[in-house]
Formats: sequence, C-alpha cells, structure tokens
Amino acid sequence: MFNRKKKIEVNAILDTQIEELLKKTSQYEDLVEGRLICSSCGSIINPQNIGIMLPIKNGSKIKFYCDRVDCAEQYKLDHE
Repeated sequence: MFNRKKKIEVNAILDTQIEELLKKTSQYEDLVEGRLICSSCGSIINPQNIGIMLPIKNGSKIKFYCDRVDCAEQYKLDHE
C-alpha cells in the first residue's frame, strides 16, 4: 500500500570548509590547477561542479564525483 523508502545518512560540508579539507588531504593545489577528475565521467572537478566528495584511504584522500545526475547515479550504484 505505501511505498517505503530506504533511509540514508547524509553528511554535508559547507563550501567554506572545502578549501580547508582539501589542504589537509594535500589536494587543494590539484583542485586549483584542474588535476582532480570525476570518478565517473572523467570531467575536471572545480569548486562549482563538486557533487560528491568521498573520503578514501582512511580519510587521507578524497574521491570526487561531479554534479551531473548520471555521475550521482553511478556513485549510488557503486556504493549500494
């Protein structure tokens, strides 16, 4: 009768915190110089198109997905 949706936990970060976080993971210069890429489509990540940031290697690095809908869907498929 009712379609129950699965609950998910969402962690968020403010735009103002991204620079600080990327400096801690030594990825800030990569962002500024266009060396970070989307793990799904391969586009260059910039501050305006960050969709998903996924901590990897015990939080010492961040994996990125851009803000395209198909990349967010790919992230969901990869992490279910």
